[in-house]
Amino acid sequence: MKLFLIAALLVLALTHGSFAEHAGAQLTQYLENIKAKINRDLHDFMDQTSLKDHAETFLENRQAAFEPVAVKIQSQLEDMKAAAGDMEDQIKPLADNVKQKVNPLIANLQEKMETIMQMLAEHAKTAHK
Repeated sequence: MKLFLIAALLVLALTHGSFAEHAGAQLTQYLENIKAKINRDLHDFMDQTSLKDHAETFLENRQAAFEPVAVKIQSQLEDMKAAAGDMEDQIKPLADNVKQKVNPLIANLQEKMETIMQMLAEHAKTAHK
């Protein structure tokens, strides 16, 4: 009886193995078929002239829509350049005037600082003696 059970189990295992091998081959073939179909469909889709024409038409329409905006922006940039030039013309004399007034003050402050530094140096020399 034990021998019969072992033989039956062995036959079942061999049968199961052959089914598993056959199922694996079928699954591999099925996946290869799907891959080939996807590649064919994608190639057919990309080769359609209507898709290419649609994309070109879309790009042309977007370009036509944005062209007035670009012209408007360019005009505004030119206005801003002119305004910046005007502001520079107005600010330059003011900056020169401020520079003329500040330079003597800076020179005077520098002289005072040098005098203070000399006094501190002399004081330090006398304090160490």
